Amino acid sequence: MKNLKYFLTILLLFISLSANAKTLNFALVSDVHYDLNNGTKLTTSQKALDGFIARINEGDYDFVVFLGDNIDKSKKEVLESFLNTIKNIKVPYYIVLGNTDAHKISGLTKAEYMEIVKKQNKYQNSLNASYTFSPAAGIECIVLDGTSSFMPSNHGIFTDKTLQWYDKTLKQNKDKTVLVFQHVPYEEPYDDETHNILDKYQYKYILDKHSNIFLIASGHYHKGAFMTDEKGVNHVSAPALNMSPFQFLNVQIKYSKLPFAKPKNLKIDGQIREAL
Repeated sequence: MKNLKYFLTILLLFISLSANAKTLNFALVSDVHYDLNNGTKLTTSQKALDGFIARINEGDYDFVVFLGDNIDKSKKEVLESFLNTIKNIKVPYYIVLGNTDAHKISGLTKAEYMEIVKKQNKYQNSLNASYTFSPAAGIECIVLDGTSSFMPSNHGIFTDKTLQWYDKTLKQNKDKTVLVFQHVPYEEPYDDETHNILDKYQYKYILDKHSNIFLIASGHYHKGAFMTDEKGVNHVSAPALNMSPFQFLNVQIKYSKLPFAKPKNLKIDGQIREAL
């Protein structure tokens, strides 16, 4: 019995000492609208992207998320050139599809797009446009596809299949802190009925069922913004990298973490930074 008490005391001491402050530091970049250079000068998108990569490699980031509209024309050669550029990022990066990226009617299909990404990005483990990755213990990231698959649309379009997967994934990670990355925002930085989510109530139904979402990050509106809703979910909107002053977001999430426990005392801080 004494040995058991001694063991439990040591175990509790170890657990308490293991609980320390942690920080997740990542960059959000949206609406690069990368295009190919057909002349003698670098395109604006190439200059901005090169500057962004330099800022990331100078900093101390855990990962980068490209929040969609990564390329301006849904063409294989444009995507391959974009990926060939961002392979110089020294930390893991993840891709969200935007409305200019993949559409059957005049460009790459989503399957074709994601196959090319997977071939060039060693951190891309899924061929699906909606997928997950885990940057730290107790934290799960969901990349959620909300774009049209047939023809380009400025609206957010979340299919029933995508929302069912979203609901299931949130349920599977109920004991984790979830960060969601998508192109079209749920909480818009300004009103624009031509760019919002269609059938938004279906998306809201999923949100209302779960309490583990800490952050929903998006782009599309070309404006940096930080909002918190009535449930305490943080909504972050990234500016467009391809527009002056060529900005991206640096997001830090600070929290405390015990072994085998969900992160607690989460606090978020975001800064808009210039790539050039």
